[in-house]
Amino acid sequence: MAVSACIDIQDFVDQRRVGRFQWRVFALCLGVLVLDGLDVAAVGFIAPALTHAWGISREALGPALVAGLLGMALGAIAGGPAADRFGRRRVIIAAMLVFGVMSLVSALSTGVWELALFRFLTGLGLGAAQPNAATLVAEYAPQRRRSLFVSLLYSGLTLGAAGGGFLSAALVGHYGWQSVLVVGGILPILLGVACIGFLPESIRFLALRPEHRAALMTVVNRIAPGAADERTVFVISEPVDRRRNAVALIVAQPNRLPTLALWVGLFMNLLTVYWLNSWLPIMVRDAGFSLSEAAVIGAMMQVGGTLGNLTIGWGMDRFGGHATLVGMLCGAGFFALLVGAAPADGHVLTALLFGLGFCINSANTGWTALAAAFYPTEMRATGMSVMTGIGRFGAIFGATVGSLILAGGWSFGQIFLVLTVPIGLAAVAAATKARTTGHALAATGPVAVGSTR
Repeated sequence: MAVSACIDIQDFVDQRRVGRFQWRVFALCLGVLVLDGLDVAAVGFIAPALTHAWGISREALGPALVAGLLGMALGAIAGGPAADRFGRRRVIIAAMLVFGVMSLVSALSTGVWELALFRFLTGLGLGAAQPNAATLVAEYAPQRRRSLFVSLLYSGLTLGAAGGGFLSAALVGHYGWQSVLVVGGILPILLGVACIGFLPESIRFLALRPEHRAALMTVVNRIAPGAADERTVFVISEPVDRRRNAVALIVAQPNRLPTLALWVGLFMNLLTVYWLNSWLPIMVRDAGFSLSEAAVIGAMMQVGGTLGNLTIGWGMDRFGGHATLVGMLCGAGFFALLVGAAPADGHVLTALLFGLGFCINSANTGWTALAAAFYPTEMRATGMSVMTGIGRFGAIFGATVGSLILAGGWSFGQIFLVLTVPIGLAAVAAATKARTTGHALAATGPVAVGSTR
């Protein structure tokens, strides 16, 4: 194709079909999310085996579960600003290697507090990897399909979580709980090595930094061969404010209220998701099902979540992000009520948990898609990562409260009735975000690479 004298990077991505180069980015980042979901869910699925092997109560595992979530929260909060400064690619690779090595070390644990330490360190890698993988995919996706690509990406979480259930059911009985952590450590190391060779830096990140002009030209020509040469001027039609750092920008007006709505919504959503991920297998087993049955029933909730993630992106692109998200959250509340009232029948419970997983996990993805559309490139990794970090504290709260409620002897129905409260608050936050969406950042016109505007 003819060389362009001037290329607006945002228009360049938005006006082209997604090609092989972008699909490669998506595939590698999908692998990050699959392994993230597998690791988080696997710990919940091996919890019954751990309590049996160590002769401890189910509540005694709380510190190990919470430590992993705390590491994920801090890793996310630190990983965003690091990615906005050093690049998404570097942070993702480093995070995957840390994640893999510490997961392997976790298999050597001989007690709860030792496992808690290693899970915290594993969580640091997990927390930094996930939001930056989502940021990278969002920045290579055309705007008209961004929600779809982010939701497809996040189907990896639930796909991995479902895999964690089936993997645990297949391995724990024959090779012990350690085998799940060993497999969950080897895979991210291999993926990290693959990312070193094949994962490019974000095209939008490169466009904001003149020192990366050569790399930007290479990426542009990989997407559209022959589109640029040394004479091409690159610009990006996004607001650029280098007078303040990205953390200050996401909480400044007019971003403050939408940012708070994103934080509250994801906090409540992850509170619900991780309450279920951490304790559902034990709750189902306490309801009279076997260990393998509990693992499969829990895995089917993740299968529902995977299908929900495949659906919500299409819905957000077609019907609007906020309306689709509110609808999914209302559906999650409805299914939570039905699960609490369900008879002790495995088929009925599996079907209802499938529906709950479809709605609540897809809503979880919806928050990320909203954030990816709201924040511009210079603060996108920070905005999405800080939101994810705040949400992880909701996950910690959910896992902790779940432990206390189980210790208090609450019934299966009572627990699911309580879960409708955070689901409802998440729906209110989504409605609030919808009312403030008109104040989202608007582009200030093309900014040339190297500009300090």
